[in-house]
Amino acid sequence: MNSHQENRIRALEAQVALQLETISQYLYRHPELGLEERQSADYLCQFLSQKSFAVERPWHGLETAFAARWGNDGPEIAFLAEYDALPGYGPQGNAPGHACGHNWIAAATVGAALVLSQICQEENQPVRILLAGCPAEETFGSKSLLAREGAFAQTACALQPHLSNHTNLYHRSLALDALEIRFFGKAAHASAAPWEGINALDAIQLFYAGVNALRQQLPPDVRIHGIIREGGLAANSIPERASCLFYARAAHRRQLNQITARLRDIAQGAALMTGARLEITCPEQPMDDLIQIPALQKTLAERLAAEELFSITREEEAALSVGSTDVGNVSHVCPTCFVELPLEGFSGHTAQALTLVEKPAFPILHTAVRALAGTALEVVQNPALRTQITEEWRAQVSKN
Repeated sequence: MNSHQENRIRALEAQVALQLETISQYLYRHPELGLEERQSADYLCQFLSQKSFAVERPWHGLETAFAARWGNDGPEIAFLAEYDALPGYGPQGNAPGHACGHNWIAAATVGAALVLSQICQEENQPVRILLAGCPAEETFGSKSLLAREGAFAQTACALQPHLSNHTNLYHRSLALDALEIRFFGKAAHASAAPWEGINALDAIQLFYAGVNALRQQLPPDVRIHGIIREGGLAANSIPERASCLFYARAAHRRQLNQITARLRDIAQGAALMTGARLEITCPEQPMDDLIQIPALQKTLAERLAAEELFSITREEEAALSVGSTDVGNVSHVCPTCFVELPLEGFSGHTAQALTLVEKPAFPILHTAVRALAGTALEVVQNPALRTQITEEWRAQVSKN
């Protein structure tokens, strides 16, 4: 990218800066839980329509998901917007609140899409821009469904920023499966005729014991954790229903599939030992690990360096705690870069984060827009870079 383009991106971002702050503030002040983000989706779709984006909503059957598109030719660049809030962070702790900064993510991705569209229009640069409205990251994982249904099948590059307390281009994300295990037995009086019952709670206990026995054979990067949700209502009755919710995580999807199969076998064994009937459902979308693309990370690193931001190292990232995100599912169907950007004092899902993600986050909001738009422009203008990114991505997917 030449200096003229850098200056132009900076000028274009400055022109929409106040509008982006307004977006962030509006979403912050109208927090909604996952799959209920109607006001947020309405607001974003209306804004993008006014900016000449063609909006499709609902998208892939999700009422609060949307696709906002600009351009008809050239490589497709996707910006992944989130806008769901967390429960319990509103007034008196009984309402939603944006304690993870998804209001900021929405504003940053909208801004990057706007700036990229303007500079490509000025330079007659063919491009197709997709602003993907992705609801319920916290609870449902809509990007998993969208990726599975082909929403990003034509995407050359997908980008998403997230707030953190440091700059990080090497974010790791574990693949995740959620399993709800239900056992159905037979009620009986626990003292008068226990032999007539089938104890569903015994099946849960055996399942727990089986999982704990499995742990000693698991690799260090595998995580299994869960809770009992139902275990009976009266101590003098044989419980006829019992259930638990378990999460299983692993560094790679292929590895996790093996772990999840073992958990299903353990549950089946508990059912056989007790005579209870087993039912297993998946209450959340599966999440995949995040595939990293060095060429794409390097391109974004150069744009961040121009903003005087420098990433922690891979070694430092490896020492951090690791969670899961549905951005990983997108990375399995197209080259994707997830970047964490610094906001001093930020720690997601805390009351302190809630105080930072509005006005204190405005400076890094503008930085994110410039860096994402600049990275996207580099990918659009450089066919050799796109080829390298695609080749690296295919090599990583084949290993997974």
